[in-house]
Amino acid sequence: MTGTKRQQKGSSSPKPRATRGLLHIIVIVLILRVAVIQAYIVPTGSMDPTIKAGDFIIGNQFVYGIRTPDWIGIPWTQIGFKIPYTRLPGYEEPRAGDVVIFRYPNGAWPANRIGPFEKNLNYVKRLVAGPGQTLEIRDKTAYIDGIAQDDPVPGQLTRLNTYREGYSEAYIFPRGLGNRDHYGPLRIPAVGDTLWFDRASRDHCLNVMSLEGRDLQIDETGNIRVDGHSADHYVCRQDHYFFMGDNRDNSHDSRYWGLVPADHIMGEAILTWFSWDQLEPDLLRRFLTIRPGRMFRFIS
Repeated sequence: MTGTKRQQKGSSSPKPRATRGLLHIIVIVLILRVAVIQAYIVPTGSMDPTIKAGDFIIGNQFVYGIRTPDWIGIPWTQIGFKIPYTRLPGYEEPRAGDVVIFRYPNGAWPANRIGPFEKNLNYVKRLVAGPGQTLEIRDKTAYIDGIAQDDPVPGQLTRLNTYREGYSEAYIFPRGLGNRDHYGPLRIPAVGDTLWFDRASRDHCLNVMSLEGRDLQIDETGNIRVDGHSADHYVCRQDHYFFMGDNRDNSHDSRYWGLVPADHIMGEAILTWFSWDQLEPDLLRRFLTIRPGRMFRFIS
């Protein structure tokens, strides 16, 4: 009897085993999709021609360290709640020249620089300057620590509509730092840096502190209170980054809405796997505008 029972147990239907195997595959694919490889669609031309509107790109979330989800809810809605998250060590740090995917800096100061449809978006831009570096733009050319940088796309920038030096653009950030073509200098904060409120731009200080989740108040005398306490300085808790689009004359980027903290970095854009004309309103006709020449191109 014992032998018979063992034989019956060992000859169970293959269906449960196949189902378990399929579930394992689904779980592995979901883990890879959420933690390592993620797909994105680009709706604007701010990175043109490196990435065009209507490109579908793949991002590597492993390179800078896998970031666990910090929000659970119904996809494509704002119904949900935040949860604690962590980031595992990566094998590279973001560096100038990388094309990076990041969460739009929701909660940045001032709030009126954030559009209502941008708060839950992932952005893709080129990293121009990182923590501890000083950025300046002169006649559209970016300088890092005083060294001129090559344009990301040779010939992309035009000098025909350059803003003059000394002109203060209304929506530039921080206020009074110039314009899109003549900007800075601005030092990008690194973890441990001290921002003294009487020496640095107030916009800059408030931007960094708000991105790091501090509760800010400005009293009737103009003094800044941080987490309920009067303060004259702030020690940065994160590295911060400055991003611009390759299509710099038509890019809404860090020149207008400020910095991106380290915990907003999602990954590196690595490949365009599909592309079509995003401006075609009819979904069926959009298939006729597929751009095969842009498919399976590495992003650099």
